[in-house]
Amino acid sequence: MRLGFALLTVAVGGAIGTMARYLIATWSIARFGAGFPFGTFAINITGSFLIGVVFALAASRIGMSPYLRLFLTTGILGGYTTFSAFAYETLTLGSEGEYLRSAGYALGSVVFGVLAAYAGVLAVRLGTSA
Repeated sequence: MRLGFALLTVAVGGAIGTMARYLIATWSIARFGAGFPFGTFAINITGSFLIGVVFALAASRIGMSPYLRLFLTTGILGGYTTFSAFAYETLTLGSEGEYLRSAGYALGSVVFGVLAAYAGVLAVRLGTSA
């Protein structure tokens, strides 16, 4: 795979996915209000569904070029939501019989992700209050 073309493929796909995420999130806030992140929730679920579809098609007899798979998964879906990759990786570990690793990855990602976000907020608050 040529690196330059692969990077361009990811960049174009990422731009498309990011714009889709922005449009869905802003529409959701306008439609339902900001009390619950319905847009992010919908993005995470639809992105997880779509990455399952793409990987299943890539593994099927239909197949798919490596560039198209890269464009759709790392590009569009990566820009749309990284939650889809997390969901698929958790599923893959479980389907390979790695149940403890799958559960550890899922739980660890959520717990440490939330803790890291909290640490980032604390770091800024401490830095601005000094």
